[in-house]
Amino acid sequence: MSVSTQPRNTSPETRQFPGNCTLEKALKTIVDVYHRYSIREGELDLLNFNDFKTLLTEQAPTFLQACNRNHPDYLNKLFQESDLNKDKDLSFEEFTIVLAKVTDDAHRIIHKDDRCTPDKD
Repeated sequence: MSVSTQPRNTSPETRQFPGNCTLEKALKTIVDVYHRYSIREGELDLLNFNDFKTLLTEQAPTFLQACNRNHPDYLNKLFQESDLNKDKDLSFEEFTIVLAKVTDDAHRIIHKDDRCTPDKD
């Protein structure tokens, strides 16, 4: 059989996630890190504020030092803004809001943007 006529087995069911792509590996890492910290206190698969603070201080210490983001007010505001249902826990979906805000801040740091506050828009 020639290469062009061999059947391809590319259905989603047969692929292993994550694949070998950098972004897919990063997505798995995000899920794994969330789960590592979400089981410490309280409900399984939820982050309370202490879990959240520990996750960021252990997993992003250099990021937090930039522009004094390790200040309690920054962490409190970030947590409160992301806790959409105000139950004092972050579900994974709510945690993705944190990731979006932190990624936006990291983007500013990488590009040496002088603004040290989250985007207002």
